[in-house]
Amino acid sequence: MPGKFRRFSKRFLIVSNIAIVGLFLLGCLSPFLNPSTWWFFGFLGLIFPFLLFFVFAYMIFWLFVNRKWSLLSLIALIIGWKSISAVFAFHIASDFKTEKSGNTIRVMTWNVRRFIRPFSEVFEPGIHPNEQKMIDLIKNQNPDIICFQEFYTADDGKYADNIKYFSKDLGYTYYYFSNDWSRVNVYHSGTVIFSKFPIIDSSKINLAKSLGTGVESMIYADILIGIDTFRIYTGHLQSFGFLRKDYHDLSSIRNQDSTSLTASKSIFRKMREAFKRRGIQADFVKNKLDQSPYPEIFCGDLNDVPNSYTYFTVKGKKKDAFLSKGFGFGRTYYSFSSGLMRKIPTLRIDYIFADPGFNVEQAHRIARVMSDHYPVVADFSWKAK
Repeated sequence: MPGKFRRFSKRFLIVSNIAIVGLFLLGCLSPFLNPSTWWFFGFLGLIFPFLLFFVFAYMIFWLFVNRKWSLLSLIALIIGWKSISAVFAFHIASDFKTEKSGNTIRVMTWNVRRFIRPFSEVFEPGIHPNEQKMIDLIKNQNPDIICFQEFYTADDGKYADNIKYFSKDLGYTYYYFSNDWSRVNVYHSGTVIFSKFPIIDSSKINLAKSLGTGVESMIYADILIGIDTFRIYTGHLQSFGFLRKDYHDLSSIRNQDSTSLTASKSIFRKMREAFKRRGIQADFVKNKLDQSPYPEIFCGDLNDVPNSYTYFTVKGKKKDAFLSKGFGFGRTYYSFSSGLMRKIPTLRIDYIFADPGFNVEQAHRIARVMSDHYPVVADFSWKAK
């Protein structure tokens, strides 16, 4: 009996190892297959870090049990290195110096989620307490260029006129705001670029044309810094669109209650549709970035993880600031609605990508819960030609 159990256990481990390696290698194809057609690979990209963990764990296990089987996982890890190096940053972490060097440009991107001001309070006067904390953080980081997603402002001075506050009081004299949605002709929201340097041109690009629904515009601003002109883009791609009920459904799936099957179908459909739309949007964004006449920096919320078609397509040959100087998975999303999602350390969905002509001097993401996203900040210097 013990002998049969050992043989069964060994066969089970070998079969499960082969299955995990197979899924891992399929996951390595995610960056190359557009989810608008191959939507299944969007799910594999999402779970890729966990597949990576099991492949690595199997390799270590077999090293102590039967070394020849460890080669299976080792070969898979070598094949998948491009995806692994996008998911995990290997630079030893160092403290981010808040004092800027004279020849660097500091860029911040942040999905501020209306500074967490509820819709019911958007017409209350003054600055919301949480917004003040976020502003204090921004002041401390002192970026030269800020890209916000889910930004809001109001026309009437007795409400939260954030455009005026950032441009007049905080010194970001130049700005470009997409103004995608308005309520009662006073409250406005969308994406925005603030700059301490002159903006000489700007434009709005409607991502809804690429089959998005409720998607903010991608915008760009041509910024003059010294004698050089750079183009800064910011965008916010299709989210899964989960509502409070969907987060409750995630809990019911986790707890396996009687509604879990129905909940699974609803969430699956939303995720599948979002993967498809982001695939289309990624191609659309790449096409726009390729048309830039100037060296560009893209900042934004892609709503997708690094081992995805969206990430690799938008990034192209540009440098990922966090990968260049950071360490670890670098999660940037913090869910207020789902305890399960808060425990997932791999949700890095906010990025700063820079033209290869830029040097990334330092970069970090600030893991402080003020919005449901963490801000990402990076210092760049330009390689003079």
